[in-house]
Amino acid sequence: MNYWLICLPRADLDHCIKIGTFGLSRKHIIGDIKKGDKVVCCAAKGDWKFVAAGEATSDYYIDDSAVFLKEGTFPDRFDFNAERFAEELDLMQVIDQLSFVTNLAFWAVYFRNGIAKLTKADWELIMTQFQKRQRVRS
Repeated sequence: MNYWLICLPRADLDHCIKIGTFGLSRKHIIGDIKKGDKVVCCAAKGDWKFVAAGEATSDYYIDDSAVFLKEGTFPDRFDFNAERFAEELDLMQVIDQLSFVTNLAFWAVYFRNGIAKLTKADWELIMTQFQKRQRVRS
């Protein structure tokens, strides 16, 4: 099993969560997605909040139907199901603990491709922070 971060502007991310599909116009990273992989969703560009988590419900596939808000087909895709968190988690609360962010001076670079592979430790860190926030609210 692999762990993935989907990072898009909020409107695009909300739409992808609603339709249950994520797409890009390049296979480079997305081609490694497999059904059952874990996914966490981050709203970017001004928000920088983790908003939902779930799992891939399909392997990587190609489809050129226009289903996204942004102009273009983004044919390299996978389907996923993500549940929104009751309270969003600010990325800045964990940014310095994420192993794939190796240079904090340029942290935004690591989120601009739309998708990034996470380590299991990064996934667990994010999920633990969500769980802590939920316990504090209860």
